[in-house]
Amino acid sequence: MTRSLTLAFGASLALFACRPIPESVDPMNAVAKREVGLPVLSLSWRFQVADRTEDLKPQEFSSPAVNPAPHPADSMLYVGSQAGTLFALSAATGEIIWKREVGAVSSRPIIFRGRLYVGTDDGSMVCLEAFDGVENWRYSTRGPVLQPPVVSDDLVLFSNEADHVYALDRETGTFRWQYKSETPEEFTLRGHAGISLDGELAFAGFSDGTLVALRAATGSVAWIKSLKGEAGRFVDVDATPVVLDERVYASSSGGGVYALDKTTGFIHWRLRLTGAGPITTDGERLYVAAADQGVYAIDMGGNLLWRQGTQGGGEPAPPVVSGEYLLYGLSEDGLFVADKSTGRVFQYFDPGYGVSAEPILEGDRMYLMSNGGFLYALNLERFAQ
Repeated sequence: MTRSLTLAFGASLALFACRPIPESVDPMNAVAKREVGLPVLSLSWRFQVADRTEDLKPQEFSSPAVNPAPHPADSMLYVGSQAGTLFALSAATGEIIWKREVGAVSSRPIIFRGRLYVGTDDGSMVCLEAFDGVENWRYSTRGPVLQPPVVSDDLVLFSNEADHVYALDRETGTFRWQYKSETPEEFTLRGHAGISLDGELAFAGFSDGTLVALRAATGSVAWIKSLKGEAGRFVDVDATPVVLDERVYASSSGGGVYALDKTTGFIHWRLRLTGAGPITTDGERLYVAAADQGVYAIDMGGNLLWRQGTQGGGEPAPPVVSGEYLLYGLSEDGLFVADKSTGRVFQYFDPGYGVSAEPILEGDRMYLMSNGGFLYALNLERFAQ
């Protein structure tokens, strides 16, 4: 572990600020790597989770889970990586509290009532004690589990890359039910959607371009809807659906962005958007990242508000909203902090190998995994807009 109060680690890490954005920019391309905007980020600490420096083009998709405590010094976070070790760290300092070998991890652990639930790349769902990392149970499936599970009072719900959805008993890991979608014979995109749970319904997307509402208690189908539009291939619904009020919002790589009635599956609107992927909301807008296209802001009626180009910056990570900021990572260019109202980029953070993982916010502290295998704790300063 290396601690520093600055962001000067050498040539492999750059954090730029304090110069206005040029008036003339290419609207398709990612923001150029030059000094831009406001100095909103500062480093607290970094920790090497995995050594990826020898890989030709490393990628790490795992994000940490934060377990806040009444006293900030006692808060913990948990993070895995492709190296196979799950770490429990002090959120304040990055010091190791415990570590366990669980297998390669590309997802974020979920903390629920003193236990950790984490999926692995070899297809397992693992339950451990958050306090000391003791493994309680492990359930194996036939596809990588690349998204975090949803945990309720009695169930653990999760999906895998083989287009399966599983429900397990939360305490014992005992099988409850399974849903299987038909995987297309032709090529599909890497990754898969996670599960969104809203009341009695669980929503999941699949590589055949369908969005399905399942009854969480039994796994039976409430409704199923195709979102592939006119596309014939690469129609994957790989973004975790977003449920807000009476609607569910989802994206398909081939069909674009959709708003559906969460009870019936009726399509209220569709915005055609090539390569539509990860989607999030602040309750007033939707923010969608599209591969090699850009990050888009859409109002709740399906109207495009703005777009920030990302072409040439690499594959986008799921965007995250924090206050007035929108944060998004690119697998080649690193993390960008933008104004969520306009898309204007305030600052970027380049850890040397880009960012494929979703940033995690806890108050004004951001935790970020780089493709090089380092976990960064960064302070996010707020400015009056």
